[in-house]
Amino acid sequence: MQPHHEEDPSRGIKIGLLAVIGLMSWPVWAAVIAGMQSFNYAAWASALVPLAICMMPIALWLHVPERVGHGRERVEHALHVDGLTHHDHHG
Repeated sequence: MQPHHEEDPSRGIKIGLLAVIGLMSWPVWAAVIAGMQSFNYAAWASALVPLAICMMPIALWLHVPERVGHGRERVEHALHVDGLTHHDHHG
């Protein structure tokens, strides 16, 4: 695996702030749920939003978006469609 090129020195701070925002989204979610008449499927499903916000810092820390991008490029290359998608070759 290749080392990451120019690592952003503020990356850790940005990920930490995103983690704080994720953790602070739970009280907001709880306040919204407290105002609902019943705790139904929509209320349960709405918990996916703060859960996703809490999971994003972990994904960014593990460089998941970059790995998914590299995986997509490898699949495109294996399927021989990378030339069509990256070089604007139509035909």
